[in-house]
Amino acid sequence: MEDRIVEAVKGELRERLRSTSPAEASWDPEPSDAGKIAERLRRLGAYRGARCVMVPPTAFYRQTALNILLDGKKLVYASPGMHKGFFGVDPAKIPPAQKAAAASFRTPNPYARKVAHRSGEKWRLDLLVVPCAAAARDGSRLGDGSGRVDLQLACLNALGWIHDETIVVGVVSPERIMETIPMKSTDIHLHWILTAGSLLKTTWTEPPRPSIVWDRLDNKAVRRNDVLFFLRGEKNASFSCRVS
Repeated sequence: MEDRIVEAVKGELRERLRSTSPAEASWDPEPSDAGKIAERLRRLGAYRGARCVMVPPTAFYRQTALNILLDGKKLVYASPGMHKGFFGVDPAKIPPAQKAAAASFRTPNPYARKVAHRSGEKWRLDLLVVPCAAAARDGSRLGDGSGRVDLQLACLNALGWIHDETIVVGVVSPERIMETIPMKSTDIHLHWILTAGSLLKTTWTEPPRPSIVWDRLDNKAVRRNDVLFFLRGEKNASFSCRVS
């Protein structure tokens, strides 16, 4: 199925979901479930073994971010729109009494540092937590339609921050778990589905290796985006070397 057709089908699915539940500003589960989801993530073996975890920079994931730091793991999150790249918080550099403050996504966070694009091994991501409008047992995912999460992961892959053992966990309300969801070529898949009451392993086993589709990106948006501007410069430099 062509990507444009898949996007139309997914758009219809989002509208059906909105019609069966109150329209809200985000697709996050109930705010009261945030703590339960943060604690249930701790039960996942891939989380316990992770050294570096990325979460969405929203209030819903504040407790998850705090748990990451309390558990001695590095925290990574994207700046709004990726305009200023990605930020990292290293728990080894935070006084114990300040870890709650360090788990804030607000600016300025004195313990968060912009991560250099070519960070090497230091910030390689072992676990990615992503929000979902719906998630399916085969690993397919429905996002909010912005493509923001897919583009973030494509950038992380291009930067070398994702490896073959990186695990993607989708957070979703339990009533929005399905059998399958149509997927575009640029969409990311899930290895695990996380709700306030359960952890579900999907049948997807491939590592997350999304690619940036440059001809679908607006030039002005690329210039305003710190990560995309950097990656396009590397891409153009690589092309210039090949043809010279």
